[in-house]
Formats: sequence, structure tokens, C-alpha cells
Amino acid sequence: MNYFRYKLIEPTGEISSGIAKLPYQEVTSAISHLERDGSTTVYVKKAGRALSSLLELATFRFRRKMPRPFMAEFLNNISMMLRSGMTLTTALEEAALSSERPDFEQDIRDIIMSIQAGSSFSEAADNYPHVFPKTVVHLIRLGEETGKMDQTLMDASGHLKRIHDIISDTKQALIYPSFVFLSMGGGLIFWFYYVVPKIITLFQEMDVTLPTLTVILLHVSRFVETYILLILGVMILTVGSMVLLYKGERRFRRAADGLLLRLPLSGTIIKTSTLAFVTEYFSLLLNVGIDIIQAMQILKESIRNEVFREKLEEVKEGFSRGEGIADSFKRVPVFPPFIVRMINVGEQSGTLPEQLNYIAQDYRKRLSLLVATMGKMIEPVVLIVAGAMFAVIVGGLFLPIYDLITSVAGR
Repeated sequence: MNYFRYKLIEPTGEISSGIAKLPYQEVTSAISHLERDGSTTVYVKKAGRALSSLLELATFRFRRKMPRPFMAEFLNNISMMLRSGMTLTTALEEAALSSERPDFEQDIRDIIMSIQAGSSFSEAADNYPHVFPKTVVHLIRLGEETGKMDQTLMDASGHLKRIHDIISDTKQALIYPSFVFLSMGGGLIFWFYYVVPKIITLFQEMDVTLPTLTVILLHVSRFVETYILLILGVMILTVGSMVLLYKGERRFRRAADGLLLRLPLSGTIIKTSTLAFVTEYFSLLLNVGIDIIQAMQILKESIRNEVFREKLEEVKEGFSRGEGIADSFKRVPVFPPFIVRMINVGEQSGTLPEQLNYIAQDYRKRLSLLVATMGKMIEPVVLIVAGAMFAVIVGGLFLPIYDLITSVAGR
């Protein structure tokens, strides 16, 4: 994209001037673009580096990644418009206008200008990774090569929906237990900070001899009362530091991912969702004609879990050594025998994308079932942990009452 200063006579006879950002290098191409609606240019001049830099700085904006459901609907709308006979640029413009997102509309206008300047849709889309993921760009390129753009865009829309469902189910499955145990921790702090001190103060005023368990509760309560702000500050600082380390430090992320995979509940959730993600992406990449080594590289870059990234790198190295697909996966223990067998069947029969798609469907169903039964799985653990904690607290508070009643009855 370059900036061009212009002055032109519009078809109505009015004179207008300004600066336009256009996907051209030559002034003659910019003139053709500006005169496409019947206007007559008086002059057109390419802006210098200093002015272009100032304009780039003035128009700079943070580019937010478009949500998958939003992009899925956008691609679906374009597909339907293309099937109705609309041109690609018209379909892009109409779909962008209905999005009600000014920043997105501007990106699509820039893409349309690039297409009008001679770029292909896939080339223009590749310059906007925050809008079009790599997989979608490959599907667009396949549509250009086969002449079935409407179908490939529909496939891209379905792919984004399935990936969103996988990620959404995973978050839902992980958030529920986190919320449960966070609520229990908050309730425990409330009891020690507010409830326990008042009851124990009452016992002390009545000159009741406190048993050992109650004394322990008293010390814990006083500690929480004295250092409540410090406790909350340390908790917030610890969580914040862990989030920052997870995002910025690869070794910490590797250790955290490894720990989560070894835990019973989170390990099942993360492994199921990641296997669904891997097989879904791998199937799609092979379907669009990406060679297997490049597909594995794209897949590795798309995975967030560091443990699985390392394992996919091992699989890729196996491909590079000339090993079979199933053999390469078999050497990596993180992939279950079921997946290896299905890959072997697909490799032998030439239906690998179909077999991977079948595996992805199976793991998506498993993940959905896992989310649906999450409450029943956690309920026994919650009952045991919460029951044990509050049994200790209630026992410590009721023992002095029992002693008091006993002493009164003895008199």
C-alpha cells in the first residue's frame, strides 16, 4: 500500500482533493483507479517517505484478532452470495457492510482494492493474518485453483465453527472446576476472617476451656485476620505472575502444560480437546493439498500446548527421515493406539483425510460428553473436600459447646 496525493474533477463537476491509500506502485495505476467512476484527474503524485510515515503513524490502530464465530458467519455469507451469482468483490463488500465493525470493514476495503489492483484473493487475505487464519488462506487458494470458491469458503466456515466448539468446550470444562474450588477457598477465608473469631470470642468471654482443635482454629483465624490483605495480595501476585510467565516463558509453559496433563481431571480434558484439534486441523490441511511436512509445521504452530508441540515436532522429524505416517505417530506415546491404527488404515487405503476427520468427530463427541458430565464427575470430590474442611471447623466450634453443656449438667 502507498499514499497518493490527488486532485480530480468528479462526474458532477465538483473538484475534490485529498490523499488516498492504494495498492499500487505506479502513478498511472493510481490514476486508473481514481478515474474508474468517471472522474478526471487533474494531478496525482505519490507521497514521499516522510509524509507516508506520518500518515501511517496517524492512522495506526491495534489490530484485534477476529473471533472465529464472526469469521465463520462472514465466510458463510460470502459463500452464499457467490452461489447466487455475485462477483467476489461485491460479495466481500456486502458481507463487510453487514458486520457493523468499522475496523473490519476497512480491512475488507483494503483487500478489495488489492484484488482490483491484480492480486488474488488468497494473496490479499494472507496480508491480514488477524482476519484470515493460515488454514483459511490455504482453503481460499484451493478455491481459486479449482474454481470452487463458494464450496471452499463454506468448508472454511464449518472448520472455524468446529474449532470454536472445541476451544469453547475446553474452556467450559476447565472453568467449572476452577470456579468451584475458588468459591470454596473464598468461603473458607470468610469463615476464618468473620465467623470463627466471633464465636471463639464468645467462648473466651464465658471462660470456656478450649480444646486443642479449637485452639488451632483460633490461631488460624487470628493469622487470617492479621494478614488478610497480605494473603489476598500474595494470591493476586502469584496468579498474575503465573499468567505472565505462562505467556512469556516457554520453559515455564512447558512445565505447566506437563503438570496439567498429568493431573486426572485437567489431563483428560486437555488431552481430549488437543487430539480433537490436531486431527481436525491435520485432516483439513491434507484435504487442501498441503504436503505432509508443511501441514505438520502449520499444525505445530497452531497448537498452544508445549508438550504436544514437542511431540508434533518429533512426528515431523519422522516424516523427514522417510518414515511412514503411522510409524511416526506410533513413536510418540502421547497419541493413543486408536489414533495410530486409524491413521495406518487411512495411509494404507489412501483415505487419510477421511480417517482423520472421523477421529476428530469422535474426540469432539468425547469432549462434549465430558463437558456434559463434568458436574457429576466433580461433585464427589467437592463433597469430600468441602465436607472434610467444614467438618473440622464445625467440630472445633462445637467441642467447647459440648464441654460447656457437660459441665453445666454435671452441676
